[in-house]
Amino acid sequence: MANLRVFLDANILFTAAYSPDGLSALLVELGAAGRVTLLTSPLAIVEAERNLEAKRPVALPTLRRSLTAVRVVREPAPADVERLTPPELASKDRPLLAAAIAAHATHFVTGDVADFGRWMDRRAGVPLRVMTPRQFLTEVHP
Repeated sequence: MANLRVFLDANILFTAAYSPDGLSALLVELGAAGRVTLLTSPLAIVEAERNLEAKRPVALPTLRRSLTAVRVVREPAPADVERLTPPELASKDRPLLAAAIAAHATHFVTGDVADFGRWMDRRAGVPLRVMTPRQFLTEVHP
């Protein structure tokens, strides 16, 4: 299953550090064990760090440890964000999805159902599967 390339959204990084016994942390463990390739972007890391600093600063070392299991991909150019992502996706989320697409991720895992819900479990408009951690762990990597 190591050929699965799983992009972790900022809220997954945050949640894995905030709640080390939860499903998001389990995703990080799969990456650390080499069972999937985990990807994220600098933007996602900055957002996760900012939110942890505000809500649970004691979890920052956990985030930094978890990042050793994650490959950090390059941020896409603005033109690529425009070209690769649906225009109806919130502008704050488009660079994250574009980074995943540009990095050839097979899955984009997020807890942000409000913004990404319409693309979850469908490939319409995006060349990867958008899923929650629970969906990924039960449907793709049980």
